[in-house]
Amino acid sequence: MEPIFKVLASKGEGMDFILSDGTVDRYGDIVEPSGWDLTNFKNNPIALFGHSSSFPIGSWENVRVEGGKLIGRLKLAARGTSARIDELIGLLEQGILRAVSVGFAPVEWEAIDPKDPWGGSRYTKQQLLECSLVSIPANPSALAKAKALGLSDEIMSLAFGEQADVRRRDVSTPGKHAVSTSKPPKSKGSNMSTLAKRIEDAENELVAKRDKLVELTSSDDIDNDAVESLNGEIETLERTVTNLKASEAKIGVNAVKGAVAAPNVARRPLGFPQKEIAPLDLLVRKAVVRGISHFGEKDMDKVLEERYPGHEATAAIAKAAAPLGTTTGSHFVDDLQQTSYQGFIDALDGKSIFPGLRARGMGMNFDQAGTAYIPGVSAGGANGSFFAEGSPMRVGRITTTSTTMTNRKMGVIIPFSREAAKRSTPNLEQLVRRRIIADTAAILDSHLLDAVAGDSVRPAGLLYGVAATASGYGGGDYEAVINDFKTLLAPFIAANAADGITVIMNPTQGLSLDLMVGPDGKLGDWFGKIGARVSLMESTHATAARLVAVRTEDLATALGDAPDFEISTQATIHMEDSTPLPISAAGSPNTVAAPVRSFFQTDSMGVRMVMDTNWKMVRDGMVSWIDGTTW
Repeated sequence: MEPIFKVLASKGEGMDFILSDGTVDRYGDIVEPSGWDLTNFKNNPIALFGHSSSFPIGSWENVRVEGGKLIGRLKLAARGTSARIDELIGLLEQGILRAVSVGFAPVEWEAIDPKDPWGGSRYTKQQLLECSLVSIPANPSALAKAKALGLSDEIMSLAFGEQADVRRRDVSTPGKHAVSTSKPPKSKGSNMSTLAKRIEDAENELVAKRDKLVELTSSDDIDNDAVESLNGEIETLERTVTNLKASEAKIGVNAVKGAVAAPNVARRPLGFPQKEIAPLDLLVRKAVVRGISHFGEKDMDKVLEERYPGHEATAAIAKAAAPLGTTTGSHFVDDLQQTSYQGFIDALDGKSIFPGLRARGMGMNFDQAGTAYIPGVSAGGANGSFFAEGSPMRVGRITTTSTTMTNRKMGVIIPFSREAAKRSTPNLEQLVRRRIIADTAAILDSHLLDAVAGDSVRPAGLLYGVAATASGYGGGDYEAVINDFKTLLAPFIAANAADGITVIMNPTQGLSLDLMVGPDGKLGDWFGKIGARVSLMESTHATAARLVAVRTEDLATALGDAPDFEISTQATIHMEDSTPLPISAAGSPNTVAAPVRSFFQTDSMGVRMVMDTNWKMVRDGMVSWIDGTTW
């Protein structure tokens, strides 16, 4: 961001910056200026370069929110502190470095477009952690001016990343001595610069086409022909970039006599933070990476480098079982997986009733033994009373109870062909994401809303052991709606538990409510007072003409660790979505499942997602339902 103005002091230089404002950033996000919490930052307002904790350059003063912007004054360390500081001051004086980047911890946020939960986010409350001076590597004139100053390779590399086109000569190649720093070695007759330019151009074109693909797939009216054509172009460009990089690495072996040239690895400039990835997308990327690695017989690190270069969070999730030496906290991967799991559950919202019921009820997590404990209080009178001045107050005895839930495994299998693994990354991610969400929502909702008893395999449906309160009221009009809801809620009122009721229905009933005329013969808000008493949820897996009411305060749900993804190219599966059977079972006669699919025989693969979950009503009589509504 542009500095507002710059002043020179006797020791060091100072200038005011706009650290953040409320405009949409390049990731499509908005950070609300009114939501900044500066308390912790002001205790230690160190200024860094490129978000590198090993490169402090000064401190921030008078950081405040003013005029809808977060503003602060950068006070650099004095000249002579170090050679690096002096070079940075030179870059600032020349106007080459002129941007800052904030690092913050989100506290409260929401999707800018509720219909696109994977789009941009609006952060309404956030804690400022640090603020760094950063570069603008895409600015060619700034880069040219920096090179003309004769700055050190270290500063050039830190400031401009791979755009700087420098090689760290102070670091030895394994098995070699460091190259002399007095004069950089030169190669004769090398075409590396031309090849590097072609790689750069191809990567820029690839980024542009991926952005275009995101734009096309975000439209309500998707042009399938255009998307298919663009996917083909992206695949061709990806192969081109891969081949060019492989060629560069081969040519580089002899580019400098006596030394191995460093391969051209696209590195993110230190001055720019990584793009934030939605938690669900991290799990999708995990499935994509493991699938391509297994199917393509590639090392996982190679797949990460090709598909998601330099993205630490993706690598952490994809290789969660592996130790990570670059993280700063011992629980980094565990915390990241928990965040991803919560994002996965959030992404089901709108597709499944499970997230909404869990949020309104008692949401818990299994311990390492796969058990969740549900606390409770035994029934009895109120433990208190009115009392006269100086008289003793009644004391009741509270007896606590504890109900346990053990984990149940819920899974989905997504089979797709070897050709799918060759698709462009956005297309493959979209395929996996859609199938995981749709299949998980179908399994959860259909089991939640049935009347099947629980056992060692599955939880009991909410309707198990609960008789229908009544049949629907006739007429199909607003009077029928009123009478149906009175009947549905009567058991809760009788039990002094008429609060926190959620009513689940099929979208057919939801649409009827929206289009139904009221007592005055007009569409209006006649249902508002009824709706204020309950929360409404819809599910395509709810039985039509059925209303199910649940007091969510008495519904306990539990989840395990992050979903586990397994990949197979050898398995044989029974292609059955209702009652899957063993592939074969001995008997008279033998039972053989059909139809079956062999991944090996059909040149296919499958992604299996398994998650631990369970649910339980902790109080009897807190589910009510009626069948046969006429509206």
